[in-house]
Amino acid sequence: MRRRIFFAAILVMLLLAMVTGCSGSTTGPAAKPRHEILRKSVIGTDWRMYQLRLTLPAGTGFPVLLKLVDGDKADGYFYLEKGNNVDFSVNADSQVFHSTKNSSGKVNSDRFSFTASKVQGSTYVLQFNNTTTNASEPVVVFMEVIYPVKGAVYVPLETAP
Repeated sequence: MRRRIFFAAILVMLLLAMVTGCSGSTTGPAAKPRHEILRKSVIGTDWRMYQLRLTLPAGTGFPVLLKLVDGDKADGYFYLEKGNNVDFSVNADSQVFHSTKNSSGKVNSDRFSFTASKVQGSTYVLQFNNTTTNASEPVVVFMEVIYPVKGAVYVPLETAP
């Protein structure tokens, strides 16, 4: 009788561990990208500035959405605070900008500038991707963008795993 209770208790604990995701494995869920808003400010009467710090674990990406209207100009830059390579592009209905690799075949900083157009639509995605496969190499990106005061910046509340 005691043996049955013992095996039933073990079975219940194993089922609970499987349901809650605590199967005894030391590898947790995949790390997700994080963002930190460093500063938002209005410059004069016509412009806004937005600064972000993005932490991108290996194999993850992070989109920053910029809403603009036809003729609006956006200007910005980024650099890596940690890590040594990131893939960066600006996309709307088609690609507007893509960072060029340096002489060592990497991108660790860049400056971008573009003018919004009706042809491209009103939402521009500033996409950062950490393309490394080494899980111990996160990339930390500092980014600043300046855009018209009537525009808007959006970041996702949560990114997909």
